[in-house]
Amino acid sequence: MGRMLGAFDNPEELDRPDLNKCPDCECFFAGNNCPLCGKECPEEMRAGNRKPPKKEKRRRSTSNGRVTFVEWYHSWWCIIIAMFFMPILGIILLATSPHKKSQKVTFIIIGAIYLVVSTIGIGTIIGAIGNIFDPPVDTSLSREEYVSRCENTAPETFYRSPDAYEDEFVSMTLTVKKIIVDSDGFYANEKYTTYYICSDGKFDIMIRNCIQSGDKNLAVGDTVRVWGEGAGNVTVYDMYYDPHTLPCINVAYVEIANTQQ
Repeated sequence: MGRMLGAFDNPEELDRPDLNKCPDCECFFAGNNCPLCGKECPEEMRAGNRKPPKKEKRRRSTSNGRVTFVEWYHSWWCIIIAMFFMPILGIILLATSPHKKSQKVTFIIIGAIYLVVSTIGIGTIIGAIGNIFDPPVDTSLSREEYVSRCENTAPETFYRSPDAYEDEFVSMTLTVKKIIVDSDGFYANEKYTTYYICSDGKFDIMIRNCIQSGDKNLAVGDTVRVWGEGAGNVTVYDMYYDPHTLPCINVAYVEIANTQQ
């Protein structure tokens, strides 16, 4: 009986081309019959007739060969959930995880962007971008053209129907009662963040300082003639984050009483 060699070895790692091979048991032997199952060796599996086994291409290892066990809180699913609900925690978990440096950098950048957006608010960011590329008032007109388009509007009429005057050119005379700096716009570095609550003695109207030339530092008690465009009802949060909601005018030009601009 032939000598049995490597019956349980990986055939890709061990081959004896000088011996016969059993197609079922995959063991090598020198006789005609398999020493394990007794099956006669077919001609195509005999020494000299058998084709050499195909060697599979081994993939190059991307690690040092060590097996790394990742704790559940460092797993990707946990980090992604943390990034979505608590970005700071997600960034900390990712930074302390054993993941690749390139993956850490990519996800930390994404997490930082999400943190900024979620903190400031997408609306504030869009508003700030809008103020850069789309000023609240029409800047294509000269002062004379702008003023000529503005219709003299009663404060009561504007107060009662602010939506009807949205984007319409209006003009009226008011007295400044209070000065407000919009906190959202201030922290978002918007250009036009100063608002004035004004009145005709009965109706309060808010004007936004979008003055295009000859900017004035308006003071409480000033009586002003304004030319601007209706903005509908607007809510402004002051530096104490108290809300102020009133019909608003984006003012492009202004005159203080008895003072020429």
